[in-house]
Amino acid sequence: MGDQEWVHVNSRRRRNLALALLALSIGLALSTSPVLAASSAGPSSTEPVTVTVPMRTITTPGTSGLNGILEIRVGSSAPFLVMLDTGSVGLRVFPGAWGSRPDHVRITSTPIITSSAGSSMKGFVAKAPITIGGVTTTHSVGFQLVNTDSPYIKKWAADHVYGILGVGTGRYALSNPLSALPGSTGLRWSIHFGGDPATGRQGSGSLVLGAEPAADADATFDLPPLGPDGNGALLWDDHQAPGCWTFGHEPQHCVDTWFDSGFTVTRVKGAVFNKVPHESGAIRPGTDITLAESGSAAATWQFPAGSTASVNLVRLEPEGRAQINTGNALYFQYTFTYDVERGLISLSRSS
Repeated sequence: MGDQEWVHVNSRRRRNLALALLALSIGLALSTSPVLAASSAGPSSTEPVTVTVPMRTITTPGTSGLNGILEIRVGSSAPFLVMLDTGSVGLRVFPGAWGSRPDHVRITSTPIITSSAGSSMKGFVAKAPITIGGVTTTHSVGFQLVNTDSPYIKKWAADHVYGILGVGTGRYALSNPLSALPGSTGLRWSIHFGGDPATGRQGSGSLVLGAEPAADADATFDLPPLGPDGNGALLWDDHQAPGCWTFGHEPQHCVDTWFDSGFTVTRVKGAVFNKVPHESGAIRPGTDITLAESGSAAATWQFPAGSTASVNLVRLEPEGRAQINTGNALYFQYTFTYDVERGLISLSRSS
């Protein structure tokens, strides 16, 4: 090899080495760039995820008032309608929801009996992934496969509703399927009913998975903690929200309050309310009723008692320990946001 050829090759090697060092320095810079790290992780890691599940209201079968219904899937089943109920916990599937058993549904030999609206329902515990709004639970969730029939179930089935989705936050034999959804969709959700129960007009509302509580919420209720369930989801006693109530000219009483989207009547229980004007088991129409947060002078809900379900019908049992079930009238006026990370129920006035 001559001297000229060596100089040419050596120069080429130096040039290649310089280019390699330049590429290496650029690669190192890019690998430590926070912009690249954020973009490669994807928007789901830095932005809240919300999923809006359409929900409509229908006239409550066999009675008056309105209830909210939405579609779900269990295992590989076709979508079917269920009633959304914050007053119970766990999914109950009625006969007729599907024909042959869907894939990924496992039926156990464990019997279970639940009740709704005074109707007892027998069945067996089953397990399956549950899909709501296109979002599937991270593991199989226990639910009740009802294997008996009743007039109550037949009334719902006549409206093509084949189950009850109980999304309460307390501890029961079954668990809330929403808490098994992935990420923020299983930590927070909001509920609002559409329609006008005063006129019986049905309407459209929504269940929003991953919803954030409004910063300017009209009221916020703290729930007593109950610890985690078997899968690590935090449970809260939603039968003991601290609500302060006034009926007519009687003094205010702060008692355990239970927000129940599945019940169309407000139910007042307790000996402390035995002087509230009532007749035939109901608070006398025209009696002013007020609900406020504990420690707040501002009323969250104020209305005169009446006779319309899902609006102002208030039953009274003036004996025993005090507790009030609000019924679902508030769900037409407010958006309810449930936060099971912090044990909060927030109410924001719906537009």
